[in-house]
Amino acid sequence: MLSNAGKAGKACPEGMVGGKSREMDMVKAKYFLAVAEAGTVTAAAERLGITQPALSRQLRRFEEELDLELFMRAGSSLTLSDAAHALIPTCRRLLAESARAGQAVEALRAGSIPALRVAATPTTISTLLAPFIEAAGQTIPLLTTTPVTHYDVFDALEGSADVVIATIPPGNDVASLALGTIPVRAWVPPTHPMALECAGSTSVEVRRLLQEKVALPSRRSVSRGVVDSFVGTAGCALGSHAECDDTATLSALARSGRAVALMTELQPPRLVGFDVVDGEKTLGGVPLVAAWSPGHFAGQEIAQIARRFRSFIEGSLR
Repeated sequence: MLSNAGKAGKACPEGMVGGKSREMDMVKAKYFLAVAEAGTVTAAAERLGITQPALSRQLRRFEEELDLELFMRAGSSLTLSDAAHALIPTCRRLLAESARAGQAVEALRAGSIPALRVAATPTTISTLLAPFIEAAGQTIPLLTTTPVTHYDVFDALEGSADVVIATIPPGNDVASLALGTIPVRAWVPPTHPMALECAGSTSVEVRRLLQEKVALPSRRSVSRGVVDSFVGTAGCALGSHAECDDTATLSALARSGRAVALMTELQPPRLVGFDVVDGEKTLGGVPLVAAWSPGHFAGQEIAQIARRFRSFIEGSLR
């Protein structure tokens, strides 16, 4: 079993161990990360498709090459040292850079960018990225997605993601493009009493909305913060409501007539949407930004895709 306690080993600057420059073996670094992430040598060996004794030998050689004690051993139990914890981010970054270097070589050989990976929240993936990928077809490189949380999204750039779609502002250390704001709207089926009452209008007063049971994301979601702030400023409070962070479920609750869905879905099928207003004030939305590493080999292609994604969002909101 691998635990997170442990004080052995001393963290050293990247590329320097004991005052000496060390070259890191990328294969062994991959093995080290697998153990750190899997929790045990046995689980890591299964994930890597090698035997446990072979993996254990590679880990010892990795420690010898770096002149660092990464694991403290007590029988079959391993404990990560402080040096190991300090080394994890560096290994992740180096492996990601190595993978991108391989992609760059493939792209140069092919004369085009074959594929890119996008990291975003599950809601952004299902409601925005997936429809965009379908609409763009073969006019863009193959895009695959990785779900992440709102607050971990930029960390994905140090992993396998080529570009991230974030709901929080990026730092100055990345290239970025603002994609616009996705409004939070109230969605009901056309036969819902609120839809019939508001027929001919594109908005509903917040006090009228809160007479209904609403379904909305939990407080882990950025959009929920937008809703709570607006409702509070209007001098109201949420009444009967249900929380769910899955947009498909929120849409299903609305279509079944069980609740009015408050969500950032662009145009869910068989539902009509209303802006939520308090007099002349309108419930806002969630800002989106695309971000990528400035030196990325496909930086120009990513920027072009981001601009197309922005145009897709703008067109969907008309």
